[in-house]
Order: sequence, then structure tokens, then C-alpha cells
Amino acid sequence: IRTPMNAIMGIADLLAKTSLTAEQDKYVQIFRRAGDNLLNLINDIMDLSKVEASQLDLEQTGFALTDHLDKVFEMVAGKAQEKSLALSWSVEPDVRNDLIGDPTRLRQVLLNLIGNAIKFTEAGSVVLRVERDRTYAGADPLRFIITDTGIGIPSEKLGRVFERFTQADTSTTRRFGGTGLGLTISKRLVELMGGRIWAESRPGEGSTFSFAIPFEIGSSPSQAELHTAPGTPGAEVVPMRILLVEDSPDNCTITIAFLSSTPHRIDIAENGAIACDMFATGAYDLVLMDRQMPVMDGLTATRAIRAWELSENRRPAPIIALTAAALKGDREACLAAGCSAFLTKPVKEELLLQTIRSYATLADGSVRLSVEPSVPTTGGDHTDLVPMYLLNCSDNAASMAAALARSDHETLILLSHRMKGSGAAYGFPIITQLATMVETAAEGTDAQAMAQATTALSECISNLMRERGVPMQDPSPG
Repeated sequence: IRTPMNAIMGIADLLAKTSLTAEQDKYVQIFRRAGDNLLNLINDIMDLSKVEASQLDLEQTGFALTDHLDKVFEMVAGKAQEKSLALSWSVEPDVRNDLIGDPTRLRQVLLNLIGNAIKFTEAGSVVLRVERDRTYAGADPLRFIITDTGIGIPSEKLGRVFERFTQADTSTTRRFGGTGLGLTISKRLVELMGGRIWAESRPGEGSTFSFAIPFEIGSSPSQAELHTAPGTPGAEVVPMRILLVEDSPDNCTITIAFLSSTPHRIDIAENGAIACDMFATGAYDLVLMDRQMPVMDGLTATRAIRAWELSENRRPAPIIALTAAALKGDREACLAAGCSAFLTKPVKEELLLQTIRSYATLADGSVRLSVEPSVPTTGGDHTDLVPMYLLNCSDNAASMAAALARSDHETLILLSHRMKGSGAAYGFPIITQLATMVETAAEGTDAQAMAQATTALSECISNLMRERGVPMQDPSPG
């Protein structure tokens, strides 16, 4: 952690001193890479810690394999296109499409392995093949085989690639990036799902990573049966009316920007109490529900909405929980309250759009899983929103400093929690990390840590505003 953090602080100092646009652009890119590396490292360590501490529960739910693979490849397609790599997947004909297992953990393993393959391949292809595993005992064991034409791994180092913080060469991290934890996490998750994972490779010729997991067979219709026949009356997907329940103006702005290219209509409720009133009168098709809000929190609001639907004999609308917390029990608490899905902030644009796209409102008022082919989403940079966001952050930082001076820990927690959820969404993972430090210190009433983290966050925002040319507001009256 020390190396990327030192880079972040050093770049922040340089940004404060330089006035040349070209140099600013160069430093900003270094700044972002360092912030991204820090965020990825922390996320990997948290994932590994949860697995090793048995804080990770597996779910058993039905899912369509091919639809799942479509979404995985949609998420990695951009990086493959940047390197002009051929990216493809195939499923053998005898593989059942309707499975029961943990699709979230399967996706995490696939993203780790396919992402690694793309990262270490400069030219050629990355291919996934799914087939029945004939040598593995299980309900319906499937073998996932990821093959690339990348740099390969020497045989003497191949057996250690699944060890933590291990990469094939000491220069790998400097050249390609990464934490050396992705394969360790993948191995632990595969084993947690009752499977096994292994690798084959030759230097200069590429690598093949394979894993086998037993799945149960679901009873859901096949993918072909789920498709609606063209021209069928009353079965046409129409734009949805979405209620966004969020108390942070910055999070509202970025969410609306993410959805600006869709045909959906978005209304905003700033807390759970307002959301309940709006939902009862607004005929909403889907709800995006923040968890932590003043007046009425998201889980209380969700329970109230579900009770109202029951009393009115209404079909339950999809409610997607959005939360900056991702500890054991958070997902279960959201689902127990009546939420249909659970997303962790900062929510990436493509993941939010995919999740919303998985729910389609039909003309007859019913809700079903969408099986329309996934359309790759071009991530917008939303740079026009950044100046206003940084101004809001500056105002929040001033309010946090005032709250700190009067020992108002509740305000510190509220404001830092908001910034934690929005920073990375606007392209500033360092804001997310520093806001997290403020929130943690405030929750622990650590006065010294609160002061240090709040000062660091304020200075970081000031540096970002100077770098982006955002005018600093005069704090004096008038």
C-alpha cells in the first residue's frame, strides 16, 4: 500500500506546483493509475481476507450460463479492443444452460482469469471454452478453459502462481500492474464452490487456465424458450419509470448521467420517507435504493414499500440496493428487507446498466428477466460533471472541517460516507479512499486520525480543483 500512496502524495504536490497543461495531463494519468492500483489492492486484500476468515457465504440460485457469459465478456471487451485482441467464448452442445449455483462468485473468477489473460497478451487472442468435465465427480461438473497467446509462464514458476502476492517474474508488477492476489482469490473461490483449478503454460506461447465446478441443474426454461416471439401482442419491452432514492446530489448526478442514454424516466427521492410516498402514487417499474439516508434509511423504506404492495395486492417491483458497505451480512440484510438485487458503490456504469437491463417491464404490467442480447455499452467519461462535483466536494470538505471543530462526528460520518460512494464513480478513487479513512476515524472517534484524514481529503480536493482549472470558491462572506 505504501508505494501507490507515496505516488499519490507526490503527484498531488507536483499538481500544486505546475501550471503547464501538458505536464498536468501527464501527472494526472500517473495520479489516476496510482489511485486505481491502491483501490484494486485494497479490494483484493478485502476479498482474500473475507474468504480466509470464512466471512463469504455462497448463494444457490438459478441462472442462465450463456446469458452470464455474455455479461462477463461485455465487461472485458473494452480492454481487449484497446489491444486489438480477438476475444471469444463457446459452450459445448451437451452443456446445460440452466444452472443452480453462485453466479456472482463464478463471474468474479472468470473476470480475474480473463482479465489476466488480456493483461498478459500483447497480440493474438483470448478464448473461453466451457465443456462437461468427465473426470470430476459432481452433480453436473463443468470445466471452464481460458486460453491466451500471451507471454507464458516458465515451468519452474507455474506451480506458485496461485500463491498470494506471487507473479511469474519480479518485473511483472512494474510492467503489467496488478497485486498478485487475483489468482489466489480465484483458487479460494473455486475451492469454496467445491471445485479445483490448475494452469498449463509455455513461455512465449501463452497460457491455459482451467477450473472445474459442480453445478446443479435448474428447472427454468431454456434460453431459447425465454425469448419472446417477434410480433407477439402485449409482450414488447417498453421504457421503465425508475425511482432513484438517494440523498447525495453528487450520486444522483452521476447516476442520471449513466442513464442518460437510455429511454427510462428517472425521478428522485432524497430519503426513504419521500420514496414511500412517491412509490405509492407514481406507478414505478424499478427502484434504485440507497441504503444509508437521513429520516428513513433504505432498508426501512424497502420494507414499507413491500408492505404497501402486499396490502394493495400489487406485483412486487424490482428494488436494487445501492450501498457503500460490502461486509458479510450486508447483502443478506438487503435481501431480507425485500431488495431484489445488491450493488456496491461506487457502482460502475456498465454494471448498473446491465442490472437494470436484466429487468424489463412488459406492456401487461408484469416483470420478467430480460433476455435481449447484451449490447456493449460505451462508457461515457462524464467530464462535464467533474467541475460541479469538485465544487460540491470542496463545500463538503469545509462542512467536514467545521464539524470536526465542534466534534460533530455524526455529520462527519454522513458527509464522508456520501463522498466514499461518489469519488470513484467520478474517476477519483483517491477521494473514495480518503473519505473512507475519515468515516472510519469518525466511527471510532479517533480525534487525531479524523484530523489527519480530513486535512488530507481537503488538500486532495484543492489539488484536483487546481489541476482541473476549477475556480476555488472564496470562503469569506459576500
